[in-house]
Amino acid sequence: MPDNTLDRPVRESSVAHIALALVLDVSASMAGEKIQSLNNAVNNLIGQMQSDSRLKDIVDLGIFVFGEKGKQPIYQGFKAMADCGQVLLNANDGSTYVVEALDRAVEMLRARCMIYDQGGGAYKPWIVLVTDGDFHDGSSDLMRIGNRMKQRENDNKLQFFGLGVAGYNRQQLELFTGQPSHIIDVKAANFTEFLSWVGRSFANISSKEVGAKVTLEPLVFTV
Repeated sequence: MPDNTLDRPVRESSVAHIALALVLDVSASMAGEKIQSLNNAVNNLIGQMQSDSRLKDIVDLGIFVFGEKGKQPIYQGFKAMADCGQVLLNANDGSTYVVEALDRAVEMLRARCMIYDQGGGAYKPWIVLVTDGDFHDGSSDLMRIGNRMKQRENDNKLQFFGLGVAGYNRQQLELFTGQPSHIIDVKAANFTEFLSWVGRSFANISSKEVGAKVTLEPLVFTV
């Protein structure tokens, strides 16, 4: 059986691609409605992309999870949306260690974009992080990965969004981006709305030339 944590070959390599890394909290506090809503939202996004004959081959999804320290942080290596199956995350880890998952996401995004650059080119990749609590990593580790992500953001090589559910630590999330407006307070019910917006944003971005300036539609949640 193939290892689902490994990246898959790039489809349609002669055209530009865009990669999305979802970095998702599976600690114990996410159990119940929150993890169910998150599963529904991720599967809705996959279905949204798979229904588009162009996006399903040029958008690659990687899924990274965090909770207990030392657990495997890769749920799914990068693969085309067309190759993605149903996602079923379980929230059963007591603690919330995020650094290893972010390290792997950043490194694997960088490697994936290098492959894209050998073919049709790479749009700026995105990381979307979802959490509902405090990170238990040491402050020096959080600062290190935060500085790495901010540097890539400043170099126009990364776009980060952090979704915080009630109880999260906004100050910690702001370590990962120089754009505070990209740290967003959400309810679990809004996961699907946000990821649907990501899907529409990717359709917009990928309809332009690589490097072109794109204005994203406003993000408005229903309440």
